Amino acid sequence: MDAFAALVIEHGYARVTVDEVVGRAGSNKPAFYRRFRDLADVVPRLLAERHGLDADIDTGTLLGDLMEIQHRQVALFSDPAVAGGLVGWATHIAAHPERAEPFVASYLAPRRAFTQVILDRAVARGEIEPGADAAWIADLLTGPLIMRIVLPGMPPVTAALGRQSAEAAFELLTRRGRTLDA
Repeated sequence: MDAFAALVIEHGYARVTVDEVVGRAGSNKPAFYRRFRDLADVVPRLLAERHGLDADIDTGTLLGDLMEIQHRQVALFSDPAVAGGLVGWATHIAAHPERAEPFVASYLAPRRAFTQVILDRAVARGEIEPGADAAWIADLLTGPLIMRIVLPGMPPVTAALGRQSAEAAFELLTRRGRTLDA
């Protein structure tokens, strides 16, 4: 995984090959294919290893939890392997949608499910009313960060952007009479 990350940083995801990864790692193709179906399979494992699944967040407040999510997402999207590989990887899985399944199942789904845990705790503490769409909140938090690394000419992902998006989600979640369900 370290060899893959280094190559993505150097060349971008689209230009990395299995041959290069195993060569850099001092391994061989059979060893690679015992662990992964292709390079797209490396991505969720690399992300989980380097950035976790967020299932340990519990600051005691909704705003604190949202801020911690964003603190971690800023680190994720500032990772040179993520910033250098996201567009190429997204293009690869767009052309082969079945290749997204390992990412969704082992990385994205657990992180999104934990957003529901955070919202349920906030409801139990009386911070928010029940009914918020956790998937939508997860998208609201992540969208601005992805936009910054995908679109050319955008400012970089910063801690300030993370704080702003966490505060925006918090404001929407705590606004009385709001409609946030799907």
